[in-house]
Amino acid sequence: MAGLRCHIWLAFVVTGCLTFLSSNAFSELNTYQIKSAYLYQISKFVFWPEEQKQADAFNLCVLGPDTYGGNLQKMEGRTVFNKPVRVQPIKSLKKSDSCHLIVLTQPKKMDAKSLHAWLKDNPTLVVSDGEDYIDKAMVVFVLENNRVRLHINMDLAKHSGITFAANLLEVASRVKTGGTP
Repeated sequence: MAGLRCHIWLAFVVTGCLTFLSSNAFSELNTYQIKSAYLYQISKFVFWPEEQKQADAFNLCVLGPDTYGGNLQKMEGRTVFNKPVRVQPIKSLKKSDSCHLIVLTQPKKMDAKSLHAWLKDNPTLVVSDGEDYIDKAMVVFVLENNRVRLHINMDLAKHSGITFAANLLEVASRVKTGGTP
């Protein structure tokens, strides 16, 4: 009888652990799906200079490993300013002249001064994760009360030559202005 209780208890513990782990994986997956959906919606509320719109495709570039769990690929085939979205990995800013939007997946490794110098000549939207990186991206995804929120760096956007629609600024939980990029 004691052996049966031990097996039941062990099954209960294993089931509980698996449920906990799968719910964490599910919530992470949902976070990545939400961020990917946000990227597509954000791109509709950004105003790029006209020369950026002359490209054959809207190029969403990923600088660093794909931390979005493959969810960015779901944007392929959609359109932004009537151009098909093309998702492509890049190894450095030097290889990103054609990018409209860069997802910076390892902002810690990016030198802010180099990025700002590059952005001065390249009207490209840079997006990252983590409020600590507001100086390295125009749009930063943060988790507030277990919800994905946006922080926007207006100074860096202006420095790069892009602007945001008022609708996007209204949904941001923080808008940084008044500093220098």
